[in-house]
Amino acid sequence: MPSIRVARSMSYAAADDQPTLTNPGGQAGDLVLVFHSCDEGPLSEMGISGGGNWATIGQRSNDDPLGNGGGTKVYAKPYGSSEPSAWQLTQDRNPLRLADTTITVVIVRGGSANGIVVAQAGDSGYPPFFYLSEIYTPAAAPSTGSSLELRYAAGFRLPSTAAVTWTTPTGYTPVANATVQSRDFIASTVASRTLVSSTPVGEATFGASVNVYGGHGFTVIVPGTDGGGTAPPPPSFPSFTPAKGSGLYRYTAHDLLTGAYLADIYPTNVSFDRRIGEPGMFSGVLAIPNRRVADQVARIIPRYGYDLSSGPGRIAVHVWRAGVLWGVYWIHGALPSKSRRGGITIQLRGSTLEAFLDNVPVETDLLFQADQIDNARSLIGDMLALEGANIGLTLQDGTSGVARDLVVKADDNPTYGGALRAYAQATGGFEYVIDPRVVGGITQRLWRWGYPAILGDKTHVFTESPSGGDILDWGEEIDALRGATRIRVRGGTPEVEDSAEGSKPAVSDWTDAAEHLAAGWPRYGRVIDHPAESVYTEDLNGYAQRWIATLPGAVRIYSATVALGAKPSISPSSLGDQVRRVQINEWWPRTSDGAAGFDASQRLIGIGITPVARGTGREEAQLILEEAVV
Repeated sequence: MPSIRVARSMSYAAADDQPTLTNPGGQAGDLVLVFHSCDEGPLSEMGISGGGNWATIGQRSNDDPLGNGGGTKVYAKPYGSSEPSAWQLTQDRNPLRLADTTITVVIVRGGSANGIVVAQAGDSGYPPFFYLSEIYTPAAAPSTGSSLELRYAAGFRLPSTAAVTWTTPTGYTPVANATVQSRDFIASTVASRTLVSSTPVGEATFGASVNVYGGHGFTVIVPGTDGGGTAPPPPSFPSFTPAKGSGLYRYTAHDLLTGAYLADIYPTNVSFDRRIGEPGMFSGVLAIPNRRVADQVARIIPRYGYDLSSGPGRIAVHVWRAGVLWGVYWIHGALPSKSRRGGITIQLRGSTLEAFLDNVPVETDLLFQADQIDNARSLIGDMLALEGANIGLTLQDGTSGVARDLVVKADDNPTYGGALRAYAQATGGFEYVIDPRVVGGITQRLWRWGYPAILGDKTHVFTESPSGGDILDWGEEIDALRGATRIRVRGGTPEVEDSAEGSKPAVSDWTDAAEHLAAGWPRYGRVIDHPAESVYTEDLNGYAQRWIATLPGAVRIYSATVALGAKPSISPSSLGDQVRRVQINEWWPRTSDGAAGFDASQRLIGIGITPVARGTGREEAQLILEEAVV
């Protein structure tokens, strides 16, 4: 999701010179937007140059019927790798009059130059020379579900030189240092907010403390680049390299926030997994056989704590299998060590991006009242709008048809990930996963949801029989202590007017596994905490019903390890797909009619991968499966 990296404004009035806009600084791949309003001269003379080709994405002539000229233009271009220290603007060149100008530059991280939506409007107090106290910006329809919305207002011909202050539309944030005024001729401002759906946005109005004779309003919606940066360049090999290009797996290190490619790494003993609604894990070992390799690895895992250029917490590892992206893992741990045998290694620990959400605290109370999927996107969007928390997620569109409030209390010390997970686990809730993929050469970090469950569109078949098969091992854990025949859910603590009275957490009613109790099962129960979710008994009863449906009696957890071929149908992006196991063995012998003893389809809810390593001759996938549907 795009976010504002930096903004800067300037005012300008001169008779024989052109404005120079200082470059406030950015990074290659950022999007540069410049709002340029002028009160004199023809619109055709307004322009910008420097640093490559600029595109004029919106423009409007001054609405002054007296013909004083001037107008507004909006320019855009990607921030280049060698931008100049300043950009040159042009405007009215008539030396007999002063051209007053306001200019605002906004540097957007994660913004795409393709698909920008621009809508513009204007109004005038002439005749009969009425002043305007408000400037409205028009409605527009976003091109994607993850966007940055900018509203720009410019007022022309002020009745005095008094400083203009603006009333920002509700729900928008004034862009820092983006309110600017040039004498009593022109004043402008910019405000922004993040968008987490493609639903059209309506008009938004700025109030001006000093009335103006005319005004321009622009709505600019910048789509995201899908996050994660561009796919890394392919590795280069010297011409004499044996088995050139034969490596099946590739591991690339990237900056977590920008997705910028840093370097290839070469871990051993790798394993990684992904799960629906929960963080998956990554582990691997980097061997340090000599100083040359140590210096290369130190660019990713700095030797010293004062080196903030990279390292655990800041970097991510992308896992590629045969050129296909199989995972993005936030690296949050590294353990350099030396064994008694004398070898130095660095153990890497990481998690899928769900873990990042689990570690960003919610610091203010939040309330969202819409469809539950809209609320979930709004919660994620609130996190992405925080400084340093925009990990470039693309949020899947759509709604579930279930409207229920999402309330998050900062006093409960929740995180965004914890609040999202608890909210999704209600009766009638939904599932979600962050599914990385490459779309058009760009690494997309897609937040994908399903109601009531993420449903795949494929079935993957694995077999076991006395003559062989691709199922290497399997298990079915049956555990009554993970289940219950009675469940109660404990929620948040209601607020009280008198703190001396104290307050207890809200709880649900006890909910029974009626079918099990009727069949003669004993009565044993569990209390499940949802401390950050609700203080209302009705809501908590819904959670209790969901949990008793999930954990009645004894919980059965199914797993299987299968061998993967060179081009397997299954991958970590297959979560939600069906896995059909056809098995004949001593526990499941053939049936009386000769069919397999076990032939069932189960939904894939987790997958772990162990690539081929020294001492093993095959690539394995560990499958975590839901209840069988025979």
